Amino acid sequence: MAYADLEKRRKFHRDYYAKNPHYAKNQQEKNRQRNREIITEHCGCKCCKCGSTERLEYDHINPALKKSKQSFLSIGKKDLLNQIDNIQVLCHECHKSRSTAQKTAAWKLFTSLSLEEQEQLLDTESL
Repeated sequence: MAYADLEKRRKFHRDYYAKNPHYAKNQQEKNRQRNREIITEHCGCKCCKCGSTERLEYDHINPALKKSKQSFLSIGKKDLLNQIDNIQVLCHECHKSRSTAQKTAAWKLFTSLSLEEQEQLLDTESL
């Protein structure tokens, strides 16, 4: 069903899914599985750091290039394909150590700034 007005289309889908919650859940899981398959096809099914095949997770190679706060598995196919080159597969341990290193580096960078610059960054982040 084509809609010229995007808001009408969204309202239709919200109403439909509210009346048919089982359909929405099934559709969401189908989309998530499709995205898993796309990522696996592109990135493989083992950790790119250690080669493990256990407890795999998806990671942004460059977090600054994130397009949204949504998981890779929740976004649409078109958006996923636009971001696919910024995705890597890591095992849980490698992902955890990489995230810790990123947070440590960000904290060191932040604390190296003057107090005025820190305040300025904190003020713009709250907007």
